[in-house]
Amino acid sequence: MTQIATVVKPSIITGPRGLGARNVGGAFSQDAQQDIIDCDSLCGPITQLTGTTDVLDPHNSGNYIVKAGAIDAMTLAAPTAGVDDGVTINVWSDTLFVHTITTVALFANGAALANVATFKAFKGSGLTLRAFNGVWHVLRSNVTSIA
Repeated sequence: MTQIATVVKPSIITGPRGLGARNVGGAFSQDAQQDIIDCDSLCGPITQLTGTTDVLDPHNSGNYIVKAGAIDAMTLAAPTAGVDDGVTINVWSDTLFVHTITTVALFANGAALANVATFKAFKGSGLTLRAFNGVWHVLRSNVTSIA
């Protein structure tokens, strides 16, 4: 099993851009920045996933880009109802591989709760999830099937 995650901290000078890049002398405290990132993880730092069996953190907002050189079979556990409500997770592929995120009937996408999100083998395939009441609501997806 390989799990490799590299966090790329934002910097206003060297990039990538984002809310966290403005933390030196900015108007937002670290707590205020985290509150914003929790509601929209795209504002947070990018975590590059390069392993083949990455585990996504269900209790903290995450902005993930899959950079694996092979299929990444990710897993995602249940968020804690009430405590993790509002946590957002973005997972998008920057490779030409089919990737999956597996849960145990936790994807709420307007049908019966689903188990697996399967990314197509294209850059830009991915999804945005928001935790609520112990499940992951699918807010948006792009060329990703959920079953």
